[in-house]
Amino acid sequence: QCDPRHREVTEMDLRREPMRVLIGYDGSESADQVCELVAGIDWPPGSELRVVTAYPPYLPGADWPGGGVEPSVAQGVFEAERSEAEDRAKAAANRIRRPGVTVTSGALMGRAASVLLDEAAARSTDLLIVGNRGLGPFTFALVGSVSAEVIDHAACPVLLVRGSSIERVLLADDGSADARAAAALLAWPVFARSQVRVVTVSETDAHATEATPAHSAAEGLTAAGRAPEIDVRSGDPAHEIVQAASDWKADLIVMGSRGRTGLARLLLGSVARKGVEHAPCSVLIKRLPA
Repeated sequence: QCDPRHREVTEMDLRREPMRVLIGYDGSESADQVCELVAGIDWPPGSELRVVTAYPPYLPGADWPGGGVEPSVAQGVFEAERSEAEDRAKAAANRIRRPGVTVTSGALMGRAASVLLDEAAARSTDLLIVGNRGLGPFTFALVGSVSAEVIDHAACPVLLVRGSSIERVLLADDGSADARAAAALLAWPVFARSQVRVVTVSETDAHATEATPAHSAAEGLTAAGRAPEIDVRSGDPAHEIVQAASDWKADLIVMGSRGRTGLARLLLGSVARKGVEHAPCSVLIKRLPA
């Protein structure tokens, strides 16, 4: 009988179906890196790429720092911020524009994370892409607050960008349902040319000969025409996954939002959280529907 993991990967079979992609852009260095990555990906013909930036709302009568402000002045500031946001989004869209792919842009009023989450839901987005950190004041943070909120709450897969390539992809697999769902993402055509390595962290000796989730995932990918490498390790899962990415010089870690020991009430499991925060490369997170 065919392993169900095989079916989950082979059903998509690297088909060239168009994708709906939402890209968060705020003009930061991290957002520019997002554009560089998106511009280098071979998106399926007919895909829709939408660049969105947010701007703060105009609240008539609200108190401004330093005292009251004439409504006309406040309105002028609001219009200027909206115009700047529209220009940023259009400029980013022009950077990723290419034949055969529809690229649009939009400037939406509201909190950045809320704008992205609402837009992704409204458009049935296949993939939401954000930078590691935006223009916020806490530049020392491992992951920006907007990106962290998007990863925690988005219903679709989220790609947190820390590099300009997806050539070397590390799949973290612990045998959980979330990990199987993450593995299925590798059937996306954007990964057709990627080199894949499957890593799993064993609770026993890393050189044990028994079957591991990594072997099962590798078999499924092989059945779909891929030839992934296998890396079985022992130790703390989060640490070993991050270390494996560093050792292999991975461009991207693909992982589920929660593992076998994750609590359903958690937005993001501890291993995924640490992976997002400490990975030396981009991270793609897949969450199963609630």
